[in-house]
Amino acid sequence: MCKLTITAGLCLIIGSLASSTRLVCYYDSEAENRPEDGKFTVSDIHPKQCTHVIYAFSDISNRHKLVPNCATAIQRYQSFNGLKIRNPQLKTLLAVGGLNFNTQKFSKMVSTQRKRAKFIHSAIRLLRANGFDGLNLDWRYPGGPGSQPQDKQRFTLLCKELNEAFVAEGTATDRDRLIVTASVSAVKAIIDASYEVAKISMHLEFINVWTMDFQGPWESVTGHHSPLYNGSQDTGDKIYSNIDYAMRYWRDQGAPTQKLLMGFAAYGRAFNLSTASSGVGAPANGPGEERCFTGEEGFWAYYETCPYFEKVTIQLISDQKVPYATIENQWIGFDNRYSLDIKVSYLKTNNFGGAFVWSLDLDDFGGQFCKQGNYPFISHLHDILVPGFPGITASTPTTKTTKNLKKKCTNQSSNYHHQNCHNDLNNNSHCHHSKNSYYQNHNTSKNEISNYHHHKARYHQCSHNQNFSDYITHSHNHNFFNYNHNLPNHK
Repeated sequence: MCKLTITAGLCLIIGSLASSTRLVCYYDSEAENRPEDGKFTVSDIHPKQCTHVIYAFSDISNRHKLVPNCATAIQRYQSFNGLKIRNPQLKTLLAVGGLNFNTQKFSKMVSTQRKRAKFIHSAIRLLRANGFDGLNLDWRYPGGPGSQPQDKQRFTLLCKELNEAFVAEGTATDRDRLIVTASVSAVKAIIDASYEVAKISMHLEFINVWTMDFQGPWESVTGHHSPLYNGSQDTGDKIYSNIDYAMRYWRDQGAPTQKLLMGFAAYGRAFNLSTASSGVGAPANGPGEERCFTGEEGFWAYYETCPYFEKVTIQLISDQKVPYATIENQWIGFDNRYSLDIKVSYLKTNNFGGAFVWSLDLDDFGGQFCKQGNYPFISHLHDILVPGFPGITASTPTTKTTKNLKKKCTNQSSNYHHQNCHNDLNNNSHCHHSKNSYYQNHNTSKNEISNYHHHKARYHQCSHNQNFSDYITHSHNHNFFNYNHNLPNHK
């Protein structure tokens, strides 16, 4: 009897550990505006790949209530939560905030207990009415630009009061309680200035650490945007700009490892090389060319990168455990199966709670470009991280007819700018666009980078770290609270 009890207990513990691993995937609702084969809607989401999916983004009204960000969002919410019909184990969350969000809305909302209560009450109503399982807070960043210094402590109060209200509502209605999660910076200086780590961790179901965009084409030399470890050339604050340091720092500040999720970018960051040098740290003069579907300079979706894998030599940054490649004068850092395997192994070894991906729409969701089946990036993460989660085994080739990639990019949305795209992979050519005029006409210094962001037509939602890290690295007095650049307003 004792042996049976011990065996049953061990099985329960093992099952609990297995079920605690999460693969969280963001859905960027703006991807619906992309042209042609880049267009991504709720109907393209596979409901059995990820343990949680997050709808990005909602809004905060002038009356401090959680509200949809557009008139058609409610219909999309219903479709989004309808995914649970096909997978009852799936958890859905609604994110509020994001990089392009007016952070003053957060700051005003948390300023008093009465305003926080109004937000919390509205959140419960919106989430329950549309079938969400919880809320994802994506405030960039408490106590930073557009907010008040005391917002660091007020963010803690918001997390606490949300969690308490969600628990009380669940008890009163005899329903599973709503969950509170947060997306946070991986930059050391921002962590110190913006979060009471141990306190917020008590109230959050899990914490998405944005371990991406540590470096990028806003800098003057090439570097991988999501390295696992620091590089041999890193000096000064750059030694903190890597996944290993960020995850350990969150842990050491008091966050339980099982609540910490490592970020994975289903995109690459591209630089325009300015000399014949092409290694890590090579001189660069701005972002790489924009691609046909994502339409942002220096930002290449996984499906816009993978067609070149067989055409170029992929180089490994041995000390950082991540790959890069050069395509003519373009330097692109990205993740592939090799680096995903190493990162997931690191995640497991350190007992972190799982992974999250930005974002579903950046993977080869239709299987047209990579010739590796549908969702090769996320499917591989699933297979090595949560293989027991129902519905996915190995990815299988798509039966959808592949369209000719040599075509003209057309755009039916004003949010994206496209010119002729000559994507003839046999010749390794790509979309030819003139560089952003700001980079063309300036010897861009690092303290000019924030001004450049104002000139971009669309600054990517998941560039989670660069605004503050640029400031903190390059400010003469390194005073976090003297930063005057305002983040772009929410669309």
